[in-house]
Amino acid sequence: MSGVEQPRWIVVLGGHELNAGFAEYAAAHGAKVAVVDWNESPVYAGDRHLRLDIKDTESVLQALNDLTAGDLPGKVFLAYTSSDVATETVAQINAGIGLLRCPPQPLGLARDKGLMNAVWEAKGLLGKRYVVTSAFDDFAARLAAWNGPAIVKPADSASSRGISILETPRSATDLPAIWQRAAEASLAGDVVIEDFVHGTEFTAEMIGDGEGHVEVWGISRKYHTQANARNRVATKLHYNPSDVPRARQERMAAFAAECYRSLGLQYALGHFEFLEKPDGGLVPVEMAARSNGFIATHLLAALVGRPGAYLDRYRGVLSGTRVADGLIQAERSAMYFFYDPPLGSWTRNGASILEYLPPGIRSLAHLRSRLISGRDVRMIDSDAERLGFEILEGAPSDLTAAAVFAAEARLYRDCVAAAAVPA
Repeated sequence: MSGVEQPRWIVVLGGHELNAGFAEYAAAHGAKVAVVDWNESPVYAGDRHLRLDIKDTESVLQALNDLTAGDLPGKVFLAYTSSDVATETVAQINAGIGLLRCPPQPLGLARDKGLMNAVWEAKGLLGKRYVVTSAFDDFAARLAAWNGPAIVKPADSASSRGISILETPRSATDLPAIWQRAAEASLAGDVVIEDFVHGTEFTAEMIGDGEGHVEVWGISRKYHTQANARNRVATKLHYNPSDVPRARQERMAAFAAECYRSLGLQYALGHFEFLEKPDGGLVPVEMAARSNGFIATHLLAALVGRPGAYLDRYRGVLSGTRVADGLIQAERSAMYFFYDPPLGSWTRNGASILEYLPPGIRSLAHLRSRLISGRDVRMIDSDAERLGFEILEGAPSDLTAAAVFAAEARLYRDCVAAAAVPA
């Protein structure tokens, strides 16, 4: 309609519950959210749901053209995804509205663990053995000869799906099940075997421009569920933790940026997982050319005290802004906290970890709808099975791992009836 300002659209590829933070970001920019998701009823549908395969770039582009020219005209402000398989679709949407994009080849490298390992090995960054296999007989033979602990994973999957940790791979007796678990989670059916490196796991979140500069917005220390010894499902990501000094974080940030550049990434977000060995050596786990839901919308912005700051910076880079190399200065700490109670039955409606945390810690967003009395608490085996979450923020002196673990223990003591032990 003439004289009426039309809405801007933020296009989110994937209707996962962890992308719900885009509602707040969009509102701050006077925008609506269009969610592209193949499911009939995605958990997060935004203001408009486009039921399409996020990998089908041509169909998505056509649907967005119809959306912005049809009954709700407007323009696309930004496209985003938390899914590796949609990074090319996002790049093409952003290019179509005049923003800069990462070339296809680096995006492809960042979707395949075997290919990125090959690049890092050639650049002297890998620090571990690995093989890629596509046949069970070859897989079994390689594990029979493997010396030391191994981790088996799909070559091109995310969300901790299909992973198995084998401390003694030569003596594993359930190889067909381990193979099937990884191969079925891989789009191409390829499986990666790597050294299982003992150490502390961290993540780094980055934005790279087109001139080789990489700005690292956060280093998080990662904690995993204690209920599943075979998989490593993350239950806490602690950004700017006080127990990891600034100098140590800066060293990690420099390594993360080098691994990002080595893949040729530019005009792209970077979500990097890596390990710090007991001797201080750093070993890459995997890189993704995207971020992840509330990390992008809330957690990284909380570190600098400016809502939406990370995504605003990302869009600025896509518009041609250069970034500064190195780790940004964070004044606050933040934590992606996932409820991970022991096996049993949840006993109290309305409970949350906030009841047990120091008063200086607040929750910026949460999901507690599954914390209901009578719900069975079972072992989680992928990110999708986690029971709920909090986006915690506070001063580094308040939001410590010790404070969170102590609060968590008290919450579960009060709210979980332990599972009965069979006679």
